[in-house]
Amino acid sequence: MPAEEQVGQLKGRQQHSPTRRGPNWRLAAALAMAIGAAQGAPLRACASDVDFPPYVFTSSSGFAGGAQDTGLAVNVLQRALRRAGREPAIVQRLPWRRCREMVAHGQIDIAIDVPTRELDEKRFLASDAYAEVHHVYFYSSRKYPDGAPLRAPSDLRRYTVCGLFGSRLDAFGVDPSREDVGSKNERSAIAKVVEGRCDVFIEIREVVDSLSERDASLRDLFNAPALRRASLPGDAPTGLHFEFNRASKDGRALQQSFNATIRDLIHDDAMGRMMP
Repeated sequence: MPAEEQVGQLKGRQQHSPTRRGPNWRLAAALAMAIGAAQGAPLRACASDVDFPPYVFTSSSGFAGGAQDTGLAVNVLQRALRRAGREPAIVQRLPWRRCREMVAHGQIDIAIDVPTRELDEKRFLASDAYAEVHHVYFYSSRKYPDGAPLRAPSDLRRYTVCGLFGSRLDAFGVDPSREDVGSKNERSAIAKVVEGRCDVFIEIREVVDSLSERDASLRDLFNAPALRRASLPGDAPTGLHFEFNRASKDGRALQQSFNATIRDLIHDDAMGRMMP
């Protein structure tokens, strides 16, 4: 039985049984204090400081007082915390590796949008995947006029590969000496491809689609004559998860609340309605 219901029942008994008020009152007070502590300070969550629409991104549309972080992941996060009786989390945007390290060391409670291939069960508890994404890559039509240069996943070892800042290209088998993850946005990474500094740029298809819907100039860039795109060979759908500090006393309860929320949203086909 939820603690709130126990408190309510105890209060009701106190009103009808004044002779038993002492022990029941003390138990009710203890439960109320526990609930208050659980619902006190907001939890802290972090996501990459590189926009990742439609999952996490900064937007000023529809917000009073300036830009705010929004996205499907943020909405699922707050829904799961509400289910657990928590206040909305404070979301920080940080360099991705720093975000995860701060969760690992208990300085932040939740990491947002951890790809399945990056999950680390030794240090973290992970939620079920709330979404799946697919990868595409961009290449120069001038440099590769005969078509897509990649035929198999192993081909990536022979090329200089661009990714956004914080990307884990080693998960795709890219040689660390031939990767460039210094770009803070898609425009910068694509410029490197067009200029010949990178052979290919790996990005998430759903992110490209979302950016194209929101930004006409980016849509034009993605479809520029000098650029081509193709599905990444051997790519399988990649899940997006929330991670919690394994040592946290709240970790298991948060994991259960997030998993229950994700299952309900998927079962009710409600993820689409959670999109900002």
